[in-house]
Amino acid sequence: MFAKKNLVAAAALMALVGAAQADVKVYGSLDASFGSFETAHAQNTSTRLTKIDSGNMMTSFLGFSGSEDLGNGLKAEFALETFVGNDTGANIGNNAGQFWSRTSNVALSGGFGKVAIGQYDNPLFTAGYTYNPFGSSMAFSPTMRHYSYIGQTSSIAGAGVGFDTGWVNSITYESPNLSGFTFVGQAALKESTASGAKNSYSLMGAYNAGPLSLAAVYVKGGPTNSPAIATGAAFATYGADEKIWNLSGSYDFGVVKLFATYTGIKQEASTVPTTQAFANKDKIYQVGVSVPVTEKGSILASYGELKNKVTATGVTAKDRVFSLGYDYFLSKRTDVYTVFSNNGQTNLESGQTFAVGIKHAF
Repeated sequence: MFAKKNLVAAAALMALVGAAQADVKVYGSLDASFGSFETAHAQNTSTRLTKIDSGNMMTSFLGFSGSEDLGNGLKAEFALETFVGNDTGANIGNNAGQFWSRTSNVALSGGFGKVAIGQYDNPLFTAGYTYNPFGSSMAFSPTMRHYSYIGQTSSIAGAGVGFDTGWVNSITYESPNLSGFTFVGQAALKESTASGAKNSYSLMGAYNAGPLSLAAVYVKGGPTNSPAIATGAAFATYGADEKIWNLSGSYDFGVVKLFATYTGIKQEASTVPTTQAFANKDKIYQVGVSVPVTEKGSILASYGELKNKVTATGVTAKDRVFSLGYDYFLSKRTDVYTVFSNNGQTNLESGQTFAVGIKHAF
């Protein structure tokens, strides 16, 4: 099956390369780092690994996009993007187990805004990487770690959100900028006949005026086991019956940019999928700063905390992340960075990570 997926992907790439008459762009980002990585761990044990890693500051990816001018201000657009583990050359699938793991959608855009159908970034993920100094870093951003998109707080059962960074089977509307105000609405269909399966919805309103940026997000996640791959195995693409709200903001003073975000998550026990066995609540916050110390280099610092509470028992657990880094741009497309990160968790010893890396956009 792996070979079949690669053949399909290769055929798609050849078709894109051969479409000389279309306005097709090839782009992406490769991020590689070297360091000593350690998470919170039990006493007298160690999770430390010294390794070469991929995508720590930004998950590496390869993308293709294009557009066609339909006249009267209307455009047709498409985007296909896949995550890449450039340390090994592996393709990194999404929660649905698919090759085009980052984005796969077709859209119409114009004066009314944009409507996209397919896999598209969820507004909570957009707010998460916009309002913290480490952006979409799954390794160093407290917000990204506590949303647990790739299981960083999996030792706290039920912590984080129950869906991926991009929503599959979705339709998304993005409004034009209206005097600084923008709006995003997204719905993802359950596409499942399983009892208890539900559709998922998300809304975001944002305001940007000069140095000030604010956003509010609401998500109603519906659990489902769809889609299923050819072997019949099901993936929990939307893994919890949950309600989420988020408030975020940033202000750029020039000499320093401040970030803050707060997220509340309420998950109900669900049998679709069976992984969400109990009801629980999360409170997640993060504060951070970005300080430009030279024309090309900035100090980045962020602290965040997740507090998880099991509704039935009242048992709580906390996960804390502090990251301090320096990011230096060698050019508009290439930067090098070094980061120290500390991860602490209830009843565990803290772990420290030291890493240096390079990121190149093309």
